[in-house]
Amino acid sequence: MSKKDSENVCFWLPNQTAGKMDVLTPHKMIVVFLIQEYLRLKKTVTDGQAHAEQPHQIEVSAGDRKRFCMLLLKLIQYPDLPYKELYGLLLSPEYGVHPVHLEEFKKLMKLLKTVGIDVMFDLYNEIDKLIMDNTASFQIGIVGLYLRKVFVTMDRMSFHEMKDLYLATIAYYDKGMHAIRLEPGSDANYTDSDSFRQPPPNQYTPIEPSDHGSHSAKWSVKQSELFIAQQSALLKENEAKALPPKELQTRLNEIIHDRPHCSQAYFLSYMNNVRVREFFGAVHALQRVFDRTPSAGAPPPATSAGASEGKDYQYSSLNLAILHAEFGHPRLARACLRECVMLAQENGDPTCLQLAHAWLSHLEGHCMPLPDKTTSGSLFHATSLHILSHLRQGSIAGRHPSELFGLLMVNDLLNCQRSMMDLVATGIAERTALWTVYGKHEQASLCAQLLLNVELKSLDKTYNGNGICQVLCALVVRLAHLGEFGHALVVLQHAKQRFPRYPQSRDWHLTDHYVSVLRALYRGRFAEANAECQHLHSYDPHLALLQFAHVALGRQDFGTAETFLVQLLADEALAPLVRIRALLLSANVHIHNGQAKAFNQLNAAQMYAQKYHLQYEEALVNLHLAYLLLTHLHAPKQAFAALKAGLETILANGPLYDRARALFLFARTLVEMERHGATDGEEGGEEAAATAAQLQQLTTMLPTFEEAVEMFEKLECYSKAKDVYVYLARTYHELGAVEKRNRYSYRYRLLEEQYPTERQYLNVFL
Repeated sequence: MSKKDSENVCFWLPNQTAGKMDVLTPHKMIVVFLIQEYLRLKKTVTDGQAHAEQPHQIEVSAGDRKRFCMLLLKLIQYPDLPYKELYGLLLSPEYGVHPVHLEEFKKLMKLLKTVGIDVMFDLYNEIDKLIMDNTASFQIGIVGLYLRKVFVTMDRMSFHEMKDLYLATIAYYDKGMHAIRLEPGSDANYTDSDSFRQPPPNQYTPIEPSDHGSHSAKWSVKQSELFIAQQSALLKENEAKALPPKELQTRLNEIIHDRPHCSQAYFLSYMNNVRVREFFGAVHALQRVFDRTPSAGAPPPATSAGASEGKDYQYSSLNLAILHAEFGHPRLARACLRECVMLAQENGDPTCLQLAHAWLSHLEGHCMPLPDKTTSGSLFHATSLHILSHLRQGSIAGRHPSELFGLLMVNDLLNCQRSMMDLVATGIAERTALWTVYGKHEQASLCAQLLLNVELKSLDKTYNGNGICQVLCALVVRLAHLGEFGHALVVLQHAKQRFPRYPQSRDWHLTDHYVSVLRALYRGRFAEANAECQHLHSYDPHLALLQFAHVALGRQDFGTAETFLVQLLADEALAPLVRIRALLLSANVHIHNGQAKAFNQLNAAQMYAQKYHLQYEEALVNLHLAYLLLTHLHAPKQAFAALKAGLETILANGPLYDRARALFLFARTLVEMERHGATDGEEGGEEAAATAAQLQQLTTMLPTFEEAVEMFEKLECYSKAKDVYVYLARTYHELGAVEKRNRYSYRYRLLEEQYPTERQYLNVFL
């Protein structure tokens, strides 16, 4: 009596490990039939080559072998398909099998009902012979492992289970053939190359509901693990290539239905909910990780499987704590972090332990000490993230730039030693942000382009994570500041395509609204700017209030502007950069109200800029101070001294709007200095000479005025270009140069006719 028969005679009770075995489905049996017929065909070809005198020799080309191997890879790794879809793959140009192979397979499937269950036992014996045959070429690899797994599962099945599998396979085949017959053109329709094109990457044919009972189409353990690993990696590194959220959740529901104890499926469901901002579903998915019961016959916690399960719990606790921290629930976040710390200590996971302590430090408001040089390699990822977080907090706290960039060099060294693409990209993005904070916009643009042009590849996969999105947004803002709104829109559309979902989508949404507000302000479309500010408020309230004040000041609604600025400056958590910009706008409000408090606001802004090492903001303060001295106190020499202190910084690194304002103010200051000097030394006969000197100085500075006009017109900021024309026409009128006065008056009229602007919008220095 064979081993199989002896087991059938005895009492066969499924043991505890049966729950962890894959269920043999009709789809899997059809795949084994395909392999069996291919091996017979291959043997026939080999025998035919040995006896070349045979008149009808079958030839199997390398292309046929390659297509069949790719077909097997698809059928083994992807979930079960209906028979109609599987049969379509056999006829498709991408995965089509040899005609003789297809004909023999069809004969076998037709004989399946007539021969009976003996086909299953013959298949079992055939697999046994193939496994024992040491000369078989598939002893190693995916096919060999697949056949061994099928053999072991069949070996454990009772006769009744084998009979149920046979009946399910017959029903599976009949249902598929019935669907094929209903198709117009029947088999001829499948030969159409357009009918069975290769689906796009990561696109799976949905599993139809089946009436095969326990042998319905299911995900196997390895298939689900592969799918979860692939989609998790794509969500972290290249979200655009992952499945859409709705389709991914459908696949996960199928996996959870087949394997309700799979914690990785719940965690991937959490990540999928987060990217569509379904936070209630995300919390529910994490809680399901804790609520699930251990699988039947699971090993005790002391084993490696138990340790792996504990690690699932600890990282779920960490992510749940992060969610609570984002929701503003510090007490719940601390409770989850304490649980995470205990689990990490039990499992001996220093990486998770350090991440948990870093979040605890963040919630409690103190900085962790930086790790020393003897830090073990296992803590490398957490150490690098800790350094980047320290850099961000240090820039807000007013740490010296040289210290921060020194730490950034240490982080770059760590990244180069391990070549981890996510840390390299995040490090360069952080460097771009630091250069932007300190006003070195050209250097920031250079770092952004460096990251976008470098090949961040690992195992032939290009990294497409959060750092890429941040530098793309920085590049969009830089192009908008340079007046290249068309190019900025192209880069923004590229960012939208590469990062369609949350949390990366938050960055380009914020950038989109900020650039829209900026452009509307330049154009004088204040109603449109107000609407964009309302959208911006959802992403960055402080920046939105600043832009609201900017719009109100442009409209010369000084009361509303002051209300926004008082509300903004009263916030103690305001970032230094935003506080300085708010103080500058507040000074403009007081300037136009004729209050001397403007000097106090400018002095406060200058002190903040010096305290936090914001060189560019200090240059802007000097620019506004020079404007105040020139236009309101009529002190051009003092204005020139203040302007000279920050002129080089603005021209080297500033946006086009700031550079145009600086050039206009610089040329105007020199002309006023000449006029002021002539007035001080004016004596009867020298009046004509003083007028000639002023005309000469104005003529000398005309290219500078024209350059400022070109910059304003490139930004579509025509109201400021009109300011320049008004100043030139008025100055030439005062000096008696009628012809040049008429020239600039005519240019003003042409610009006003083409781009009309309300008069109250003129002469606003923002």
